[in-house]
Amino acid sequence: MGEYSEEEIQAAFDEYRQRGVLNHDWEGWGSLFTEDAHYIEHFLGEFNGREEITDWIVSTMKDYPNMSLWMEWWVIQDDRVALYIWNNLPDPTGTGKRYGFPNTTILQYAGDGKWNYEEDFYNPADGERVWGEWFNDGGRIETPIDRSLKGIEDWAPTVPEPSFPREEVEREFLLYSQRGSLAVETGDWDQWADQFTEDARYFEHHYGKFSGREEIREWITSTMGPFPEMTFPIDHYMIDGNRVIALIPNCLPDPKGGDKDYSFNVHVILHYAGNGQWSYEEDVYNPNEAGKVIAEWVDAGGVVPTQ
Repeated sequence: MGEYSEEEIQAAFDEYRQRGVLNHDWEGWGSLFTEDAHYIEHFLGEFNGREEITDWIVSTMKDYPNMSLWMEWWVIQDDRVALYIWNNLPDPTGTGKRYGFPNTTILQYAGDGKWNYEEDFYNPADGERVWGEWFNDGGRIETPIDRSLKGIEDWAPTVPEPSFPREEVEREFLLYSQRGSLAVETGDWDQWADQFTEDARYFEHHYGKFSGREEIREWITSTMGPFPEMTFPIDHYMIDGNRVIALIPNCLPDPKGGDKDYSFNVHVILHYAGNGQWSYEEDVYNPNEAGKVIAEWVDAGGVVPTQ
């Protein structure tokens, strides 16, 4: 249980949305952070304290006056908010073409309407691709903003309904985690892949989209083969009906036997479909950060087995 009521956090979050998403009042939005807040933007950097966060967001958003924002969903639990938000650009072609990409966010509530932590996840390549295509199609800074834009259709499947009991979803999520640990220990990713439905969808923000259990199996087996020492401890998780949102660091052991950290954070979204199976997974992170961590690990003596 968190320290603050869900009603208090919801009210603070409504203000956060109003100032940022709806009004683009970035000075006012920045004032909603505590003096000692910490903000991690996995592409643009880390910012410490309200003043630094405000200076950064105000200067950054001046370059994007025609970018609109739309929150697809959010979950409040244990003094945290997890959300899925779209960054949309207006169509310069007049044909209804979409230019947008999402990111996920974790917020930590600190009381008195203030936030002391934010962490944003996305693949910078998605943003670069969208901006490049938009510019090539005629988009310019003077193109009028379009606040009606929402998410891109069928980007992700809908969450299965009706909701299964929370106890069941939580139990199966912990089993999901245990299967990952077993796969690392044994090198057998089949038992991990078997927990997905036959028609499951998987969106990995670096490797792409996979359709069906067998595609997921083939991908995970080939991808994880070179990293038999990687572990996936759960930092925290949130449950909203059949949706689970978890922060799961991907960790490599210190090759020198010490306690140096070689990890990168991944924001994971899962849809539970009943009978111990999952119909969707989405892994959101910055692949550049992952590559840097792995390179540093190899430089320190970590060994990637040859296939």
